Amino acid sequence: MKVLIEYYDKDVLKNIVAPLTLQPDVVVYLHDKGMTDKNVFRSLKTCFAKSMPNIKLESIPVDIRSVEKLRQATFRVAERYGAENCTLELTGGSELMMIAGYKAGLQTGMQMVHTDLVNRCINNVETDEKVCDTVTLTLENFLDAKGAELMGESHRPPQPERYEDIKRMAQFLFRNLQEWKVTCSWLQTVVSWGLPHELHLDSKRNVHMKNGKPVAPVKEILFELQRRGFIKHLEWENDRVSFDFRSIEDKQYCISYGVWLELHVYVAAASSGAFEDVKLGTMIDWDIYDGTRMGGNEIDVVLMDDSLPVFISCKLREADTAALNELLIAKKRLGGWFSKGLIATFSKEKQENTGTYMRCQDLGLEMLDARDILAEDFSDRLVRAIREHDLVSLKWKKV
Repeated sequence: MKVLIEYYDKDVLKNIVAPLTLQPDVVVYLHDKGMTDKNVFRSLKTCFAKSMPNIKLESIPVDIRSVEKLRQATFRVAERYGAENCTLELTGGSELMMIAGYKAGLQTGMQMVHTDLVNRCINNVETDEKVCDTVTLTLENFLDAKGAELMGESHRPPQPERYEDIKRMAQFLFRNLQEWKVTCSWLQTVVSWGLPHELHLDSKRNVHMKNGKPVAPVKEILFELQRRGFIKHLEWENDRVSFDFRSIEDKQYCISYGVWLELHVYVAAASSGAFEDVKLGTMIDWDIYDGTRMGGNEIDVVLMDDSLPVFISCKLREADTAALNELLIAKKRLGGWFSKGLIATFSKEKQENTGTYMRCQDLGLEMLDARDILAEDFSDRLVRAIREHDLVSLKWKKV
């Protein structure tokens, strides 16, 4: 029987990497006796059970202020299971836990290891030799360990064969934002008069929105939507316009002003081949045990980069403090310190070194602005921004 002894940590990565890598029969967590939410261990077992269906998990409350009591508690676990069957991981928990654990490890002779999260390996504490490389984590691992789950995506992700058309359409709209804003308002107004599943549109060019303001589409925008395959059978005659949306998804794209930046970022991330679990418009239920199914704020794009979750917020306008705080909360809630946040904003925040950009850096977030978004190599810039935002920079350069 293989037993892994862990000190519970507030950062989920420290709690799950070693168990998922070493695949023990039993995981024993020693934790602060002041903890009241035991669903955290229920969630950890759910995370482990998908790859280790017979896993046993124990949680033992201890006084984390006393080195001696921590040592005794660790010693008792090793004595109960047999020190030769136990591995003690000295990665999570407080400094006193580390000291107590090392003392217990020396006393019992059990193997002691440390997980190097930067270099993605597990090392023997006493010899500094590598025991093994760590496994690659998925977004599902983090969600399960936090007691959360995906509630779905607000927009169905496009198929790879549509990537080039989406990229070109998005760049066209970004260069003609005012015309797109007017045309999108017209589309939203006219579509609201029909049925949700209806794909045919036939309307006067000049209509009035609910607030009474007149609005009309820009011809070039509609013809570009047709050229890129989002609408078809476009007829522009006299004072009327008619066409068909190619699908319900395309209809949703055409009536959503800001979704094009989300699509542009999603396509750049997905087509790069650098990331796993790239998702668009993700809704997360942060507490699956509270009896209500309710999602938090929508995350525009979320992906996994080298076993770390990355949250991307897309703003087809200037960013503000509220947007930065929302992104910060989302990334900390799932990945804690071991997660990344990036905001893509169609503005000049970064190139002009504005207060918002400086605030972004203070919060440990990355930013891409209009110059990056309009660049032909946007996908490379996105990959570079995420990859250079590594664990070392998070520890020593960011807050």
